[in-house]
Amino acid sequence: MGIEKLNHQIIRRTIATRAQNLRSVKDIQSHLRHSRADTTANDYLQELPESAQQMVGSVYAMLAAAAIQQQAT
Repeated sequence: MGIEKLNHQIIRRTIATRAQNLRSVKDIQSHLRHSRADTTANDYLQELPESAQQMVGSVYAMLAAAAIQQQAT
């Protein structure tokens, strides 16, 4: 199963998207060191529908189970 290599931009955008329900845009802006909240809100935050979150959780669980199974062999 091929998974693209993570880079710092993917990680930054993932953190920002996941943090949007936990903190304010200003908090995320400060963490990412953006000079403007517009940059954070428009370029880094993406709405994740519940169905997409469930799908990602299912894929993560599948990958975690495969990793555990691989370690056992």
